[in-house]
Amino acid sequence: MRHRLPGNRLGRPADQRKAILRSLATELLRHDEIITTLAKAKAVRPEVEKLITKGKKGALTADAHKSLSEKAKKGDAAAAKEIARAVHLRRQVASYIFDGEVVKRVFEEVAPRYAKRPGGYTRILKAGIRRGDATPMAIIQLV
Repeated sequence: MRHRLPGNRLGRPADQRKAILRSLATELLRHDEIITTLAKAKAVRPEVEKLITKGKKGALTADAHKSLSEKAKKGDAAAAKEIARAVHLRRQVASYIFDGEVVKRVFEEVAPRYAKRPGGYTRILKAGIRRGDATPMAIIQLV
């Protein structure tokens, strides 16, 4: 029994639910705003927030990466560790996001936008009721 377990199962098996959340997260990060059902918007929000946080932690500008790589070649262990951490975080995001261009966008555009924000990168706006089946709709967007 799933008494009080967190998370919305969206009425689907685990593999389908994971695929839906991955595709919604990919499209939200690509377009900055999507329209979906309220339940799906609430379910994808924590996933996107985690991806953006990883993007913030692993974002290196070209100049910073160049200087760190030069230091690492000279034997600086801290610089080598920082580069390895950035690569690791990029690979973690790439394992969840379907599109490589979106992964690149997360690290180069989205993460720097929220560099000074401690969290809360998304907002959910209710968008009325869907006509066909009366499902509550929502707009989820990056702040």
